[in-house]
Amino acid sequence: MSSWNDGVSKQLADYFEELGNYGEYAIEAVKEQIDIEVEKLVNQLEQTTPKGATLGLLNSLRQSKIVAKQNWYGYSVEFVGENRKGVPYQKIANILNYGTSTIKGTRFINKAIHNLKDMDARIYERFQRKIKE
Repeated sequence: MSSWNDGVSKQLADYFEELGNYGEYAIEAVKEQIDIEVEKLVNQLEQTTPKGATLGLLNSLRQSKIVAKQNWYGYSVEFVGENRKGVPYQKIANILNYGTSTIKGTRFINKAIHNLKDMDARIYERFQRKIKE
């Protein structure tokens, strides 16, 4: 009877050890995929942002890691600063993205964000590859 318990204990110990590694793999997979997705997002915005004579809007695009929140991993991607007339670049970007009654929107931000769709599936695929290693 004690040998049966020893076998079960060993199996449970192995199972819990494997589960412990899954948590690490999951966190790594999420962080790696977020890094990749943000890089793609920024690259697409750099390519599709409307370019004026000064390139001010394009040059105002910033990516920064969010560090203020505990147990949080992510980035902030935004247009920072103001043009010579004091208009915030983020406002200009929103107007060019959505349009107004006189300006047709290009949806360049919406299209870039749309590419983040199904990121959870890509994270899951990365996780599956990690646990097979």
